[in-house]
Amino acid sequence: MIEQLMVKDYILFDRAFIDFNKDMSVITGETGAGKSLLIDALSYLSGNRITGNIVRHGKEKAILQMVLSRPSPEVIAMLEDNGFEIEDNLIIQRTVTSQGKSTIRINQQVSTLGFVRSLMAKLIDVHSQMDTIQLMDPAVQLDLLDQYAKNATLKEEVQTRYKSYSAAKRALSKAQNETFSDEELESLTNELNAITAANVQENELTELQEKIRQLSRAQQNLDEMGECISMLTKDNGILDSVYETYKIMRKNEQLESESESLHSIYYSLQDISETIKDKREEIFNAHEDLDALQEREYEIKKLYRKYGGSYSQMMERAKEFEERIDRIIHRQDVFEKLEKQLQTSEESYFQAARALSKSRKAVFDALSQEIETHCRDLMLENARFQVEDHEKKPAADGIDEIEFVVSMNPGQPFSPLKRSASGGELSRLMLALKTVFQTQEGIDTIVFDEIDTGVSGKVALAMGSKMYSLSKSHQVLCITHLSSVAVWADSHYYVSKSQNEQETTTSIRQLDEEESLKELAIMASGSAKESAVESMRELRKEVRHG
Repeated sequence: MIEQLMVKDYILFDRAFIDFNKDMSVITGETGAGKSLLIDALSYLSGNRITGNIVRHGKEKAILQMVLSRPSPEVIAMLEDNGFEIEDNLIIQRTVTSQGKSTIRINQQVSTLGFVRSLMAKLIDVHSQMDTIQLMDPAVQLDLLDQYAKNATLKEEVQTRYKSYSAAKRALSKAQNETFSDEELESLTNELNAITAANVQENELTELQEKIRQLSRAQQNLDEMGECISMLTKDNGILDSVYETYKIMRKNEQLESESESLHSIYYSLQDISETIKDKREEIFNAHEDLDALQEREYEIKKLYRKYGGSYSQMMERAKEFEERIDRIIHRQDVFEKLEKQLQTSEESYFQAARALSKSRKAVFDALSQEIETHCRDLMLENARFQVEDHEKKPAADGIDEIEFVVSMNPGQPFSPLKRSASGGELSRLMLALKTVFQTQEGIDTIVFDEIDTGVSGKVALAMGSKMYSLSKSHQVLCITHLSSVAVWADSHYYVSKSQNEQETTTSIRQLDEEESLKELAIMASGSAKESAVESMRELRKEVRHG
């Protein structure tokens, strides 16, 4: 449930905190005071797009924040799967700058609007006049019907099989519409042979480039070793110079010891020279043809450029060439294979689609009875509800084309929702539908934004009673102009607007019992006279005690 809503520098609001309770809460206030701005704030915090400037005039940014109690295990799993840390509460915060830049966070971690929308759809349902319009859409009605019938698994299976069925249809259609020629067959064969003949291995280019790098270094090593050998062994080189120096030194008795040392150095240099020669020979014998390797590298790169840029894409192209060649050479066999695949996938699809259709039809009567019961509670005693069903062409959502139809008066034929009810009747009918479907969906919080338009008196009391009943299993927030609805609330919040020459400011506060009764009296009669307040006090006692 929503525990708190906070807005700062938001349109008409300077700063507002609302601590919500469970059960039923109403928000009232004069027209234009800014009640619906709070519902809009909930909508923005639920991931909906912002279409205008919501930053208070003269401020740099608006901050909206909603705190919800610890969500269900399903929602927690969804958060954890997407890398969000779970705390005792769920905090959604959205910051919007005066330049229109928006950031949304979940528990201080940046998120996307799309993820927040999918998350909040499991927690909050905001019902406004726009939602009433959406409920008239047969596609939305089909989703609600599947939700009521708990068809999630069946529907997913139908979608999966429809994909296979559609793919098989496209494959057969493509094969039937293909034109072939001897020139194309020859061209495809040459392309495939070019790839096959090259016999490129998956990691060959990488290994080849590493070998080329090593051989390039080896060539440098050979050159350096050759230079060392030359400096040591060439005429008048290091060895000759050392030996000649030794011969001179040994003639001098004073240098006998040093001449022996130099003699040893001479033989050491000879050993070093031989060692370098041996190593150079080893490298040379192991030396592969660098030119051949570079030529192979060029060949592979050329193939990659021609056939997609990588080994995997080149092999994918080779597979395409093979399949097309096979379709040309064995065209009739291909047709038979594709036709068999289509037949199998079609049978599989219709098996799942009929199971889904059967499951839908199985709940038609129960759904009708449940909605009609709620309609009677809302003083629509003669309302009758049905689900019209016609078979349609195969689609991802099955073979059922359904539409909710109603008859509001005795003898009146059934017709679609939008053509069957007046404004007040439609409000009550939508409340009946919401009551049925939201209790099925597992939503924690239901928000009603002035859905009681066009009703009054006993009908408004009935609508308030229905919302109050809903609040025993859900948190219910309601914006209303009707005292007959507001009187049912457990908590009452009042929105007011103040103005001076510089600015207009909207504020909200929770009313205590006496303040609430006075506001109800003003809503009902335009006056807070004692008699009007007492009348509201008696009415509240009646509704709270049945």
